[in-house]
Amino acid sequence: MRKITFVTLFAAMAVFSAWGQPLSASFAADEASVPYYQMGWDTADEFASWTYESTSSSTWKLGNREPSFQIIDPTSTASMILNYASNQNETATSPAIEIRPNSTLEFYCYASGIYLVYGAWKLFATVDGSSTLLIDQFQWAQDTGYEGPSWERFTVDLAAFAGKQVQFSFVYQGDYGEDEAIDGFRILQANDGDDAVININEGECVHFRDLSTGNVTSWNWTFEGGEPATSTEQNPVVTYNQAGTYAVTLTVGDGTATDTKSRDAYVIVHAEAPVAHVGLPDGAYYSPWVMMFVPIQVPLTFKDASTGNPTSWLWTFEGTDITTSDLQTPTVTYLQEGTYGLKLEVANEVGSSVDEYVNTAIQAGGEQEIWNIAPEENGDLTMIEMGWYGNYAGTNWLGIGEFAEHFDAPVTDAQIKQVNVYFGKTTAASTDADIVMKIMTADYDGMPAQVLGVTSVKAGDLAYDPTTVNATEFVFDDPVIIPAGTEFFAVIGPFPNDMNDDIAMLLCRRNVGEKCTGYHFVYDEEGYEYLETGTWYQNTDDPLSLAMAPVLSFTASSQTSSDQLAVDKQVLGRTWYNLAGMSSDKPFDGVNIVVTRYTDGTRSVIKVIR
Repeated sequence: MRKITFVTLFAAMAVFSAWGQPLSASFAADEASVPYYQMGWDTADEFASWTYESTSSSTWKLGNREPSFQIIDPTSTASMILNYASNQNETATSPAIEIRPNSTLEFYCYASGIYLVYGAWKLFATVDGSSTLLIDQFQWAQDTGYEGPSWERFTVDLAAFAGKQVQFSFVYQGDYGEDEAIDGFRILQANDGDDAVININEGECVHFRDLSTGNVTSWNWTFEGGEPATSTEQNPVVTYNQAGTYAVTLTVGDGTATDTKSRDAYVIVHAEAPVAHVGLPDGAYYSPWVMMFVPIQVPLTFKDASTGNPTSWLWTFEGTDITTSDLQTPTVTYLQEGTYGLKLEVANEVGSSVDEYVNTAIQAGGEQEIWNIAPEENGDLTMIEMGWYGNYAGTNWLGIGEFAEHFDAPVTDAQIKQVNVYFGKTTAASTDADIVMKIMTADYDGMPAQVLGVTSVKAGDLAYDPTTVNATEFVFDDPVIIPAGTEFFAVIGPFPNDMNDDIAMLLCRRNVGEKCTGYHFVYDEEGYEYLETGTWYQNTDDPLSLAMAPVLSFTASSQTSSDQLAVDKQVLGRTWYNLAGMSSDKPFDGVNIVVTRYTDGTRSVIKVIR
């Protein structure tokens, strides 16, 4: 007879409890909260509940800025505003407020970022005469690249002040700075109760939690205004992209019966000012040296990558067939070689924003390095060091032979004379080892296949200088032709892996699901021997782009020479090629590469022997 333990008994009781409860649908969300202090500065009495200190003729007062705060809160009638003046030191201080656990401060401000250098506010929390800086408006604008003007929401976690009496103070200091408007000042406590609601901005997510009782086996959610609009997950995450007030409904089932819970006006999504951002047109490329590189005499459709749901657009172009456009995605043609500026202004009812590039930002025609790293990512270049296993995109002991960077097809014929590679480490004991660079096209699976051009650099000649931007140049004997509409790869490797080799390329890492242009080839293994076969993989588990920059020009012939294509040799599903001067027993990285050349010239088998 099996022994009954207390653990077994408690587990049985829990199961019985779940089965014994009636089926009842219920839910909450991590973002749900109840405000317990609100200040809207809508009446003289509300305004008088704070105290104000001034050193100028212009001080905090009731008033409105256009657009008024009604676009965020339709019930608003006024805001706390401050008009700029000379030699200002203006303070607005709240009464003492007892902060509850799990509380957050929220408020909105309207201002232009450009003038904050001359005058801005700081928000302090004061407890027993000791003040803590919560937000520096000027520093916030610098950190976020804010320009405005727009109504911007600020939030502060008040966990450090739980259980304390706190006074909040806006302290504005400046000399002919910026007009300010502040509104919607609230302190909220996370809450799962029936009176709780969710307040978010457009584009933010809500994390829903199932609180149903009974033996629930199915969940069917409906989210007005949400993406996704429905879900069968127990605890879904939903994004709301449009301002509005939305209901949420959950129906749960136990296989026999169902129960439904609805919460009207549960999710309140506030409009958000747009943030302008120019997207990369198809046929253009990012570059380490200019914002983008584009062909001439070819129509290009610019993309609006702005956030915050803009409703109007104004593009200003230089060097194109049109100078301005109010379309969201205008099509333009650059007429002649040169460098040009570009500006995008976007707006909605909440505010406006500008994304502007100086007159050398866009290079049209000619020759330039290209890569898949956006200008805002240039400061994020790093390496992936894998400890004893070496480096990703470099020396490694994981059987990764080659690394590839994928590039979109040019919209017109192009050619590549060299590939510049940026390394973070270049220690090479195997100084005479050839590091090979190829330009390859894609097969039907989108993986590297046909070789268009080959070159190499000795491991001892790799360039690296920690104080300057210094690339290793892999130069082709003849320019590699890329016909219009042909996707291509820059493929590098293998890297030497003697115990004293330590080589790593720079790269830009991203979050899972984001852009990934990096690939790698993994050899098959048999015992301790790497075979000549293997498989290409896109590195979607760790999305990244390699710091490889082909030097491309839009002046190539559309014909690919037979000499360049002749390097292609197909071996067991993998593309190999003959390197000039490779011997039949060539020492490489502490192993030997045995090359068998068939007399008919159709293929070369490369076998790696440890």
